[in-house]
Amino acid sequence: MLFKFERQKLTIGELKSGKINQNILSDLESRVVKFIFLWLSGQKQFAMRTSGSTGAPKETHLSRESLQYSARQSMEYIDSTGKYKTTLLCINPDYIGGLMVVIRSLVYDLDISMVTPTARLADVVGDEYYDLVSMVPMQVQHLLDHHPETLSQFKTILIGGAPLPPEYILKLRSLKAVRCFQTYGMTETASHIALKNLTNGDDCFEVLGDAEVQLDHRGCLRVMGSVTDHQWIQTNDVVELIDPRHFRWLGRADFVINSGGVKVHPEILEASLSSQLKMPFFVAGLPDASLGQRVVMVVESPVPVALDFSHISKYNQPREVYYSPVFSYTPSGKVNRTETLKKLNL
Repeated sequence: MLFKFERQKLTIGELKSGKINQNILSDLESRVVKFIFLWLSGQKQFAMRTSGSTGAPKETHLSRESLQYSARQSMEYIDSTGKYKTTLLCINPDYIGGLMVVIRSLVYDLDISMVTPTARLADVVGDEYYDLVSMVPMQVQHLLDHHPETLSQFKTILIGGAPLPPEYILKLRSLKAVRCFQTYGMTETASHIALKNLTNGDDCFEVLGDAEVQLDHRGCLRVMGSVTDHQWIQTNDVVELIDPRHFRWLGRADFVINSGGVKVHPEILEASLSSQLKMPFFVAGLPDASLGQRVVMVVESPVPVALDFSHISKYNQPREVYYSPVFSYTPSGKVNRTETLKKLNL
């Protein structure tokens, strides 16, 4: 197993013996090394921060057993023959998606390379080939738009943090040599508990390992299994449960807009509008005297852009479009809808 930092390379034996030069590590690399030492020491509990995309960030504690199980069930699903040897860390390891890249490398003795998390991955990846990488949609979209050839340097890409717009999924499907999966999970479930094969054109998630899923009275998903230490975790994700092992994600219950008695899922509406916009945007509900809530759209742009709502039913069409030069984002890079609306005094 080899650890490849920006300015030094070490085997796990060299790392254990203290041959690492801490003085030439970046802050991010230093935090990764600190975690590696804690893992190698046999630590049983790890504190993790949630992303804060739907509320204030909070701290949760994950057991070593749940993290190990998460790593195993992922690798058994995507690399059942055990041939993968290399992985790339290019997302923030302070959050569960990035941290699991490190844990999978430790559990499966994968050589791990670390680069600075950036949307412009082609600038930092170099020409190496990797068996496995985790990315956020912004990174995938930038590569597809500007450097699609870079994607051929990866065998399997796990995409998490937010849904990928439909037109980019179609672009990914044309890359026959690359397998791409959308992930579903959260900090409390030790990363993803289900995967959707985008390369195959799947429209639903397949549950991994021993995870059990149910719906509550709102139609929101509940999860229990080894990744939750066999405790039920309640989500605010509205899903369509196809069978005990498959579900379609519809959106967040806390984002649902009740406009004149019609329930609008912003994420579904956003997917239908995504082909018209290259910049970030989101759909939200604002208080309305007659409708209860009215549907609006917020676009990250200093100037108005042309939009066509003709393909959307009149009950779902945004009543207004607002523009913000810069959105508010969470530390993990997700759009903070609540704070962005506050900045616009909406």
